[in-house]
This record gives sequence, C-alpha cells and structure tokens, in this order.
Amino acid sequence: MWTTERPGLEVTPGFLLLMGALFWLAEGVGLLPWGALACLLHELGHVTAARLCGGRVERLVLSAVGAELTFDYLRPLSYSRDSMVALAGPAVNLAAGAFALAMRWYLPAALSLGVGAFNLLPVRPLDGGRALYDMAAGSLDPDWAERITTAAAGCVVGVLVGMGAVAAAKFANVTLLLTALWLLARTFRAN
Repeated sequence: MWTTERPGLEVTPGFLLLMGALFWLAEGVGLLPWGALACLLHELGHVTAARLCGGRVERLVLSAVGAELTFDYLRPLSYSRDSMVALAGPAVNLAAGAFALAMRWYLPAALSLGVGAFNLLPVRPLDGGRALYDMAAGSLDPDWAERITTAAAGCVVGVLVGMGAVAAAKFANVTLLLTALWLLARTFRAN
C-alpha cells in the first residue's frame, strides 16, 4: 500500500487499479468525474457531521471499494450522534441526487442516488449497518443489537449474492456478485 507523508492517508493498489479501469470505461461518458464528486460529497457529509460532534479525521483509506474514514473524538459519541455521523453521507448524496434530478442532470443524479442508496444497506461496515446497530443498541443490549445487525446483513447479502449469481449466469455481468461477495467478507470481518 502507498502512504503519504501526511499521517492517516493510505492509498491501496486496488484504488489505483479501480481509477484506471473507470477512466478507461468512462471514456466520453463523463462517469469518473461525476462518480468521484458523488463519493467526495458523501465523505464530506460524514466529515461535517463528525466535526459538529467534536471529531476530526484520523485516517482515510482509499481502496477499490471506496473511501473509509476513521474519526477521533474528544469524547465517545452516543448512539444517536454516531448514527447522525453515519447517515450524514447518504443524506448528502440523496439531497445532491434530488437536486441533480430537478436540474435534469441524469448521470450525476443516478450516481449520487446510487452511492447514497448503496450506503444505506443495513450491512456493516456500510452506513446503514452502523445506523441499524446504533438504533438497536440504543434501546436493547449491545449483544442483541449485534445479533439483529448480523441477521439483517445476512438476509440482505444473501439476496444480493443470489441476484448477483443470476445476473452473472444470465447476463454475464459479475458486478453485483463481486459486490455482494465483498459485503459478505466485510460482514464477517466486522463481527
């Protein structure tokens, strides 16, 4: 992995490979700049919410599956504040997507709405999984919250793996299957 002189920034080879592939695939379409903008807005939503809660960015990892931010807070966050930070990224994407749709900018709207919706899936480490855990842990025992989050993630990932397998077999498109398998691996890693 490549790191910079700045502490907390890490760029993986997978990220560089993904950027190269997207640049090649998006030739003439403009996919890469709009996708990068949607992801940047998403992460800025998290950063803004974290700063409002007294946090600062401790680490940023850019990988083949996106950006992963780690924050350092002056004091631990409550479950509701952690949910606010988790949901700020998708909220910014959904607002930006709605704005782009109103302006009839269909490609930026689709990318922003897609990034926001994907991150709302109730699978950790995605934002929806964090928010689901926080909501459950705020009213139940944290062990039960973990069980609920894992069960929800298992159901969602199971459906995605099945849909991905069908898409791979019927349309020779493995994108959904690979994404679902990545989510499956991250679900086990998060627990």
